[in-house]
Amino acid sequence: MDNRHGTFWIDEQKNELVLKDNNEEQRFYIDEEFNINGEKYIILVSTEDNNDEAIAFKLLEEDETLAVIENDQEFDRVREKYMSM
Repeated sequence: MDNRHGTFWIDEQKNELVLKDNNEEQRFYIDEEFNINGEKYIILVSTEDNNDEAIAFKLLEEDETLAVIENDQEFDRVREKYMSM
């Protein structure tokens, strides 16, 4: 899957999303995937850091890209759903 900022793919054996940008690879554990109102979201946790910070993205299926959630209300809905799981 290509986007304007790099390439990413899913390593299904490890349940990780791999992001490659400028020949640098980062891995993220896929903590959760869920839908809200027909939109798909993915929650990632870095496999390299020892902190418990989670990162939320919207998965745009039409062009297979990850999008930052810029709308505060949408982000709040995603956070609430994730925290209730």
